[in-house]
Amino acid sequence: AGGELDGNAPRTATRVEVAETLWGEGFVTPGGEENAQHLARPLGLNPAMSVLVVGAGLGGFCRSIARKPGCWVVGLEASPALAKVGMERSAAAELAKKAPVRPFDPERFAYDKRVDAIFCRQTLFTVATHQQHTDPLEAQKQHRGQALVTDYVLDPQAKLAALESWAAAEPQEPHLWTARDASEAFTQRNLDLRIAEDVTDDHRTQILTGLNAFTQHLATCTMDRQTKAHVLEEIEMWARRVKAFSQGLRFYRFHAIKPNSEG
Repeated sequence: AGGELDGNAPRTATRVEVAETLWGEGFVTPGGEENAQHLARPLGLNPAMSVLVVGAGLGGFCRSIARKPGCWVVGLEASPALAKVGMERSAAAELAKKAPVRPFDPERFAYDKRVDAIFCRQTLFTVATHQQHTDPLEAQKQHRGQALVTDYVLDPQAKLAALESWAAAEPQEPHLWTARDASEAFTQRNLDLRIAEDVTDDHRTQILTGLNAFTQHLATCTMDRQTKAHVLEEIEMWARRVKAFSQGLRFYRFHAIKPNSEG
């Protein structure tokens, strides 16, 4: 794994460095570089296209598709701290203009340029007013533009009470809706929904594989108290999400296209 958690370093590792050690340099969620390319491939991106990434994190996803296939990318990240580091990383990679990362308010999501594709990554489930986030998915894309959304949703058969302990411990308060509600939100906004796929099993496997490799890596590290606290927080957050999958939390991938205006 990438990242900065080094068994020989006496200094305290930050929570971001711990997350990168777990998920790979530039990433604070499962999947890493390989998954970024896998998600982008079906969209047929090319160097002439513009892409908006909502939920950019440290910008690893943005920089990946800016390098290959070479798109012009703007990343928006709700955490000002992550956005700041992400912008620094893009600048260091000489991608400050091609893959900038900027802070934004997900409850007041707005972007003043039309783009060819929007990637919305694990953001909607943190937004109280989903329509504030789904409206721009239609408005900001070029004709035949595409939207790819990955997010946590609620199994319609599940009871929210079963997920209360998970929700209470999440870094941001979850506002779950069902995959059906999300699908209807796309169609109500004149988007042609091509895919609404439950990819919980793949996501769970990515989490467990990452945690297993991370645990093995930790066996080689000497950590101070603060670093251990960050490590424990990171592991427990993902372990709680894995447990929540058995209680009604699901992980979905949505792919929608904006039809031509004439048809």
